[in-house]
Amino acid sequence: MNDSSIITKKIFRKLLADNYDLGKILKIEFLKTSGNFSYIVSSEKGKYILRLSSSKEPRKRSKDEILAEVDLLQFLIKKDFPVLKPVLKINGEVLLSYKNQNGYLRHFCGADFILNPNSRQIKKFGELLGKFHKAVKNFKTRHKRSHRWGLEETRKNFIFAKRIILKSKFSDKKKFIYELAGELRNLSFSKNLPKGMIHEDLGKRHILWQKNRICAILDFDRSYEGYFILDLGQAARGWCFVKDWREWSQKNFEILVRAYQAQRRLNKIERQCLFNAIKFALLERSLSFALRGAELNKKDDWDFANYSIFNLVGQLENNKEKINTFLKT
Repeated sequence: MNDSSIITKKIFRKLLADNYDLGKILKIEFLKTSGNFSYIVSSEKGKYILRLSSSKEPRKRSKDEILAEVDLLQFLIKKDFPVLKPVLKINGEVLLSYKNQNGYLRHFCGADFILNPNSRQIKKFGELLGKFHKAVKNFKTRHKRSHRWGLEETRKNFIFAKRIILKSKFSDKKKFIYELAGELRNLSFSKNLPKGMIHEDLGKRHILWQKNRICAILDFDRSYEGYFILDLGQAARGWCFVKDWREWSQKNFEILVRAYQAQRRLNKIERQCLFNAIKFALLERSLSFALRGAELNKKDDWDFANYSIFNLVGQLENNKEKINTFLKT
């Protein structure tokens, strides 16, 4: 029995009825996501999303980790950021646990993401990201976050993932492992980089729009205290490769960074490290896709992992001079 079959609709309805005052449940839809288990709940009183973590590593989340995410959301709500508001249970708490799965219910936003944003939309997103980093500079959660996605943690994850990837059926697995190991070994980041709570996964699919306005930032489940530049690097990865990941857009990159700096200026060390942060974003996601492809025998994920490291990293390297010249201005 796998994780997705643990909660039947009958049990799910009882779980909701025992914990929330939602009125009559009208509809429950399973929402396909990568690793977590999410459900859209329609009731007499509104529409909601319930996300429960996997019961298995590496997607398993402790109660403390869920509460740390909720802490951040509640802080951002007070700062008027567009995030989905957690729903309190009948007992006044937020955390919902079922067997080994932890999560929480939040209000639903019916807006959509934009896969091909225009210059104005990229500018708005860049400003939002800069404003976010400026706001959370001194934020501290009361709860421990043990999952992190920085360089050192990714190197450790690589040791674990390598064993699984090498057992897969993919013929080019050794070439992939060799290339990724070398790239991760050659990267480094200054310990003097500014830190704070980062989102870590601000691709285009996690920003929802209504009438050219950002109305929701989604999925803070990977958030942790890390270098701000890594967040910007992941954002550049997601927003600056265009034409379905076929081309690096220097134009998008410059719009994104200028907008970001309108809210929060990058210091000298951050400007020097941003290229490596984008490269690290490509490598970290390449490892993630490779692991999922190997575990689930998903060729599309495996192909994108290879494309990321053998094509996208090369494209980035070809634009290194342009990127660093712009960052010096």
